[in-house]
Amino acid sequence: MLTPTDEIKSKIDIVDLVQEYVKLQQVGTNWKARCPFHTEKTPSFLVSRDKQIWHCFGCAEGGDIFTFIQKIEGVEFPEALRLLAQKAGVILQKQDPAVISQRTRLLDINSLVAKYYHKVLLDSPVAASARQYLAKRQVDQLTIDQWQLGFAPDSWDDTAKFLQKRGFIEPEIFLAGLTVKKERGAGFYDRFRNRLMFPISDHHSQVVGFSARTLEPEAKEAKYINTPQTMIFNKGQLLFGLDKAKQEIKKQQLVVLVEGNMDVITSHQFGVTNVVASCGTALTGDQVKLLKRYSENVALSFDPDQAGQLASERGIDVALQGGLNVRVIQLPNGLDPDNFIKDNSVDLWQRKIKTAQPIMEYYFSRIVNGADLTSPEVKKGIVKKILPIIAKLVDKVEQTHWLQQLAEAVKVSENILRETLVKLASRVPSVVKKELAIEKKGLSRFQKQSEQLLAIILKYPDNLAYVVENLVPEALVGAKPRQFYTELIVWYNKTTLSSSQDRDFYIQSLQQSISQELAEYLNQLTLLIDSESVEELSLEKAKEEVMTIIKNLKREYTLNQLRLIEGQIKESETAGDQESIKRLLEKFSELTDQLYHLS
Repeated sequence: MLTPTDEIKSKIDIVDLVQEYVKLQQVGTNWKARCPFHTEKTPSFLVSRDKQIWHCFGCAEGGDIFTFIQKIEGVEFPEALRLLAQKAGVILQKQDPAVISQRTRLLDINSLVAKYYHKVLLDSPVAASARQYLAKRQVDQLTIDQWQLGFAPDSWDDTAKFLQKRGFIEPEIFLAGLTVKKERGAGFYDRFRNRLMFPISDHHSQVVGFSARTLEPEAKEAKYINTPQTMIFNKGQLLFGLDKAKQEIKKQQLVVLVEGNMDVITSHQFGVTNVVASCGTALTGDQVKLLKRYSENVALSFDPDQAGQLASERGIDVALQGGLNVRVIQLPNGLDPDNFIKDNSVDLWQRKIKTAQPIMEYYFSRIVNGADLTSPEVKKGIVKKILPIIAKLVDKVEQTHWLQQLAEAVKVSENILRETLVKLASRVPSVVKKELAIEKKGLSRFQKQSEQLLAIILKYPDNLAYVVENLVPEALVGAKPRQFYTELIVWYNKTTLSSSQDRDFYIQSLQQSISQELAEYLNQLTLLIDSESVEELSLEKAKEEVMTIIKNLKREYTLNQLRLIEGQIKESETAGDQESIKRLLEKFSELTDQLYHLS
């Protein structure tokens, strides 16, 4: 009988899974891309459909579908198992310890209470006002069901009692953000009371929290309150409606970002479904990275007054510096998308989206057009407003274009503006840098070359004899490459090679003679064969590359030996050991000669 993990693996293809997050390009039997886990210009991230594994030869990360989800979603194994089981249609047994985690319990609580609130909205007399409100807002029944809209009763403990009857304890309910600690005495009370409930799901359609709207016109409380920060709810990492919008975003290659939940829901109800909202926060670096999985093009629809200040807001700073192509949708008379669609038509809403202005055009038309360009003070003000926006553009070609446009508009030398631009670019707010920081880690140049050498001799075994004769295992950098190369030499010395046998034969034979750990490493190296640095090498070029790499590795190995001997000579001098000094100097001289011939 298959285990849950084996069953999931049998139903989910790793290439299909990875392509939901990364744009892959096929090379031979494998697929490659720029690594999503570190910054790189040349693709070193490879995926094998045959072996159902992935590996990056730039940062050394790798594994199967579970490790990929853990890494890219930032979750532990139980949550990765849950996500992939849901995708594969595999039912997990709740008593399985691998499935049970605190995060899983919180997800179960939110899922259950969302269903409860939804049922209250549909059937309970206490939700009559909420049903009337939705009818007035022209929200139809299909939309109510699709978005699982609900209603929280006007009670201090109704939600908590409902969950406790189903086996959840007070601390769990509190950690899910559904209750608040009493200021006096022990115990908790319900956070959401007498409010229309909007479940907030992550991009996997898991309910992680709620946005709750009061229906009392004279209420002293905030119109909307949200779930507080929890283990599963972080506003800065969520986009309302993304789970329902992501496929259309990929299809249209455009995401429409609006302000409110009702803007999203109304647009979807009327058939424009590539629309999301940012959960009441300015756009964050995490949200930008999430959006870029589906499209690098974003059209913003905000209140006109707010749109006039977009470039100075942290959210737009992050969007521009995250490399998003930003456009602005302009709606008349201060209307939001919800009201605009209902007052006009969905066709006009679609037209407004299609004619959205690139953000730099928007600012130039708003700030420059109609300004008195004969006044030095006015020109100074224009530069002060627009130049900081240009400084936030990532693409240098685009940045130069708008710098030229600004110089032409205000009749100022481009060089003068560029000097100021350089100063502005160096003052990027630390909060923006932090938002967009991507962990830069990688293998050393020589470990990469060590693995590249191994991949070349696996692709072209004719080079194996030359490598074995000219390179000792100690010269390779990295424990795995050294260990693998040592086993490769052992295998080579006891194997009769024939030129009639192909590469696959050698790899299969080698795989049978090495340990399981090294067999997995061999799988990674076979992926490297399809990388850009190896895949394009002809037999002749491969021989040249082998010789170059061996020379580089031997030079680095010799330098390290010289550094080691220098340290030993100093120790011997301190100890007054003349015999050791003489022996070490002879060795030092010998290595220096070797280094000279390698230069």
